[in-house]
Amino acid sequence: MSDEPQTLMERLQARSGWVIGIVALAAWFAMLWFMFGDVL
Repeated sequence: MSDEPQTLMERLQARSGWVIGIVALAAWFAMLWFMFGDVL
């Protein structure tokens, strides 16, 4: 009945969301770099 599990899960979800977003952005930039690197 304590709020610790909820806050912990929310904190974990927020952090994992940031990590996933950063990794996805880096992968997207890498894909664009490999695809259009010769043109640019």
